[in-house]
Amino acid sequence: MADWSHVGDAYAASFAALCAGAVDAVLDEAEARTDGRVLLDVGTGPGTVVIAATERNWDAAGVDAEESMVATARRQRPDLPFFVRALPHLGLEDDTADAVTANFVLNHVPDARMSARELARVAKPEGIVVATVWHGVTSPLRPMWDAVLDAAALDRPAEKTLPPDKDFARDADGVAGVLRDGGLSGVRARVVSWDFAFEPEALWAGVEGGVATVGGIYRAQDAGTRARMADEYRRYTGERAGADGRVTVAHRAVLVSGRPG
Repeated sequence: MADWSHVGDAYAASFAALCAGAVDAVLDEAEARTDGRVLLDVGTGPGTVVIAATERNWDAAGVDAEESMVATARRQRPDLPFFVRALPHLGLEDDTADAVTANFVLNHVPDARMSARELARVAKPEGIVVATVWHGVTSPLRPMWDAVLDAAALDRPAEKTLPPDKDFARDADGVAGVLRDGGLSGVRARVVSWDFAFEPEALWAGVEGGVATVGGIYRAQDAGTRARMADEYRRYTGERAGADGRVTVAHRAVLVSGRPG
């Protein structure tokens, strides 16, 4: 798992747009499964879900384990409530929200089932928990990062995997099982997809800021190696950019929802 420390601003300006691709589907699911209008977004990052929810007239708040993410969210929207809280123990009262959302969070915690149980605890009995997890083991951006690392003659770090008793399949059945094991009922799961169209320099700024695994690798290199990585990235994206200068990569995620108890 990547180290997300101190990357709030860099993430907000780059990779946040990737995760935003699932936000409408998350909120559509929440609205379809509860009549309430109080929403808590867990692992909110720069507040993308919270901001979108308020535009749909939800009374929304966000929490995140990383202080820099919360600071970024507060700077973007000082009128909205954002707090530092971490799974699997949020330190919030039971029955806090009608909808509890976790957009690309359960794939970043050491114990997804325990975290799912905590999401259920803070949801109201008649409420809903909605989560997303990337579909499959490998990110669709992985070929690009592999090309960058190969060109810079860098070894890939060892894959960080969960212990077998904590791991789960990154498909609809596997993610649904996480919520069921976490004590949720009425669980349903489906795959959602979207095209992530990005401006290469904007995404690369996130790498330079240390975002995600590739950002951590970049920050650990000397100046010459960083330059080789940047050159290969620009060559790779330049060959694939459209007329508008953007590169488009299709993405898929599992969207799952369930009720407390």
